[in-house]
Amino acid sequence: MKEFSYKAKDKQGRSISGSIKAGNRNDALTTLKARKYTKIRAKELKPKKDPTLTAITWGPFGKVAQKDLLIFTKKLATMVRSGLTILDSLNLISTQTENIVFRKYINEMIRDINVGMPFSDVVRKHPTVFDSIFCNMIEAGEISGKLDQFLDRIVDGQERMEKIRKGIKSALFYPVTLIVVTILIVWAMLIFVVPTFQEMYAGMGIELPGPTQMIINASDWIMDGGNFMSLVGTVVGVIVVHRLLMDKAYPYRANIHGFMLKLPLFGNIIIKSTVARLSLLMANLFAAGIGVEEILKVATNVTTNTKFIESMERINDRVVTGTDLSELFAEESATFPMELSQLIKVGERTGNMDEMLASIARYYQEEFEAVVSGLTTIIEPIMIVFVGGMIGVMVVALYLPIFSAGDAFA
Repeated sequence: MKEFSYKAKDKQGRSISGSIKAGNRNDALTTLKARKYTKIRAKELKPKKDPTLTAITWGPFGKVAQKDLLIFTKKLATMVRSGLTILDSLNLISTQTENIVFRKYINEMIRDINVGMPFSDVVRKHPTVFDSIFCNMIEAGEISGKLDQFLDRIVDGQERMEKIRKGIKSALFYPVTLIVVTILIVWAMLIFVVPTFQEMYAGMGIELPGPTQMIINASDWIMDGGNFMSLVGTVVGVIVVHRLLMDKAYPYRANIHGFMLKLPLFGNIIIKSTVARLSLLMANLFAAGIGVEEILKVATNVTTNTKFIESMERINDRVVTGTDLSELFAEESATFPMELSQLIKVGERTGNMDEMLASIARYYQEEFEAVVSGLTTIIEPIMIVFVGGMIGVMVVALYLPIFSAGDAFA
């Protein structure tokens, strides 16, 4: 059946419009005439092309933003809690999803569910969107018949993870921005301001102090196009080599990650955010009834820091010997805080590991937020002094010959 839009006059002579489905245009006109419509104009409506058919889902194009995944999970949890089936919920969410790539994934999930595939198997088919934590939680929800509760747990976990990510970004944003601004200001002064002073002092014929001469030499070096391109090439080369070494050279990556953990304040941020994510993940998987060995395997992927991964792998290797989890974490005190193993020990004694781990996650998230807040408070005046100092040194160095000339005249 085709769809036709039409405009016509009804029995009372009023203008009307609408759409009608028919095999062809003549059939549509016949149907409209049977309704006693006159002055009929009808044209075929071309079906809208589904944009998801051309959506690219391979490589980096197939990734879905965490924000979109959080919105999806929130909607799904709300609809399932309201009594809708997974199929009906996905159909509704698909119509509301603006991200074409994600909508394509959802439509594929709908087709799989229509042929009888369990929802847990459906999400496992899309590992670039749904991680192993999500899949395990969905499977546990299906088995227990409490899918809505486990979806709520997933939402809570995603919201906390997003809060941690935003905290890390906010902690880094201010210093990085100020450093970039400082570099741009210094570069602009070397290009536009210093040459003016250089010409002025050349006309005066005075001997330049060492600091002034250094800045003028730096300006001359930057003004030389070849030197500037060499500098840019060197910076780009260092970045590329660093990225390659981080990807391919394990010892290099391990040393960099170890150094990051020892950095004042920043190392503390990495440790507390990692422990918060790890505890939250383990709490959810314990609640889902997943075994300790499987939990530790999944938990290894909670971070990309090599030092944490090595510690988790050692814990995973030894857990099969029957050693208590608290003792295993205590043995990795060089990476994990001692208080983590002590809190886990309390959970082991009470038999409420999922509740204790959830409490640990909340505790370390609060600690993380406090460190981020403290870092912002400390680093703001430091960066202001740094920027002011850099510019102040340049200004003083540029005016030194004038001060020297004034002293000589006096």
